[in-house]
Amino acid sequence: MDGDKKDVVRKRGRPKLVDDAARRQSILRAAHEAFVELGFSRTTTALVAARARVSKRDIYSLFATKTELFAAVVTEHRHLILDLPRPEGEDLPPLETLVRIFRLDIDEAAEFEREAILSLIVRESVQYPELSDYLYENEIIRSREELIDWLKAETLKGRMVIDDAMVCAGMLMDIVFGALLPRRRLRHRVDRRQRIEHIRKRLEIFLRGIR
Repeated sequence: MDGDKKDVVRKRGRPKLVDDAARRQSILRAAHEAFVELGFSRTTTALVAARARVSKRDIYSLFATKTELFAAVVTEHRHLILDLPRPEGEDLPPLETLVRIFRLDIDEAAEFEREAILSLIVRESVQYPELSDYLYENEIIRSREELIDWLKAETLKGRMVIDDAMVCAGMLMDIVFGALLPRRRLRHRVDRRQRIEHIRKRLEIFLRGIR
């Protein structure tokens, strides 16, 4: 009988966990939309709560500050920026690995999401340096560091010849993100496809230069 009661208690507890997870995702979706649309300063917890159909108390039970909420939104989407670390035992040509690392193989819908999160991070970091500091100090953004680690590992494996991983990581990020953040938004599929091809060619030039 006691065992049956414990099972009942456990079963009753599961919906609460599901509800909390669903509520968190709803808040993050609403916050992401608001931050992209309105920016950090004009986005309020009251607005996010209204869009997510939750209370402000629900938000503060998960995120102590608006900065923490912003960081959680970035964390939720950072897989669209860089795919590191790589899987153990991966054995692809360097160019194809870089294509996957920089997510140049994602579909069009994911591309729009990536543009939105990249633009958001860049725009708000310029306006609010303390926000950028928070993201880096709390290791929300570690793209450069992770890329440096990968380059060093590839050098140790003999797959690349790199004297300064820090410089090369900076070059690679400039090559890719400099192109992914154009001054005008590319709305046509053919233009977006051409941009990816141009990035691939630049990566090929980089790889030829380190042989």
